[in-house]
Amino acid sequence: MYVNKDPVRTRFDTVRTIASVVSAVCLVIIATTLIVAGAYTANTVNTLQSTYHPERLASMLSDASDTMGTIHATTSMLKSSNGDVSLMDEYHKFMHALTQLSSSIRELHVDQVLQESNSWRDMSTHFMSALKKTLDE
Repeated sequence: MYVNKDPVRTRFDTVRTIASVVSAVCLVIIATTLIVAGAYTANTVNTLQSTYHPERLASMLSDASDTMGTIHATTSMLKSSNGDVSLMDEYHKFMHALTQLSSSIRELHVDQVLQESNSWRDMSTHFMSALKKTLDE
């Protein structure tokens, strides 16, 4: 009796091989990118250390923190101070705004907007079917 010693190759084996090759290429690209990024970072840090002395870097950081403190104080001063506003007043303003929004919805032409969106959808569907038919030919 004859027994075939060669393994049977199916299309799934080919797909698995291709997937393995693609994964290996992606891993090589990722590893290369990480090495290049590390070298760039080391080079940049080295340049910064040689260009700026630690005292200068410390003064730049303190200036930045002083600037951020000034910006924070300015935004705190620019806040609108309406005095002590209670939660009920805020709720009343919120309800008034909702009432105005609901009344403005009546003025919108919702039916016209829906009709236009429907016509755009129909037009795009017709375009896609015509494009498909053209590509099939």
